[in-house]
Amino acid sequence: MTRVHQALAILAAVLGLAAGAADGRSTVDVSQLGSEIDAERDHVEAPELAERIMRQDPTLRVIDLRTHAEFDAFHIPTATLATLDELTRATFPPDASIVLYSEGGTHSAQAWMLLRLRGHRDVRFLREGIYEWLSRVMEPRLAVDATAAERADFARAEAQSRFFGGLPRSSVPRAEVPTGYWTDELGAGELASRAPAASAQQAVARIRRRGC
Repeated sequence: MTRVHQALAILAAVLGLAAGAADGRSTVDVSQLGSEIDAERDHVEAPELAERIMRQDPTLRVIDLRTHAEFDAFHIPTATLATLDELTRATFPPDASIVLYSEGGTHSAQAWMLLRLRGHRDVRFLREGIYEWLSRVMEPRLAVDATAAERADFARAEAQSRFFGGLPRSSVPRAEVPTGYWTDELGAGELASRAPAASAQQAVARIRRRGC
């Protein structure tokens, strides 16, 4: 099943929420949403989000869709907590650039579609949720056999990680380097089978032990 089909399969559940939205209207054609998903304009990568937070982008609104307990344990800087139901009534400035994240990708994909159906144009989500933030920003790792391109990417990741109080690690075994859609090594379904949520919980525990 393609990402388009997976995302559009969520639509039926989201439409019920959208029907109760404050404005009660949808201004976006469903086929347009499919085109955006197919072109991968529906998500933002963690390093890009980190850069926008670092430069204090005034239009940025980061929304955490997890539980209160998860939010209190650890959340992305500048994020605010919200539920899907709250998003049906939420209002944002006209120029708001909204970034959503959850434990994984499904919940935030639902929220993305809900906000797009409500007419919000600049909406993105972290495809692998908090796992991606922890893996690529808080605890980036460079393999001992890294390529030149990987070393160049790690230089930026290392600077971002230290800005957010993270712990970048270099010269680690290749098997210890997190993988996901950004490495083209695992598909979304296979990544989910490896329980990224559990990896995220372990990383949060390490961060709290460090006092970050």
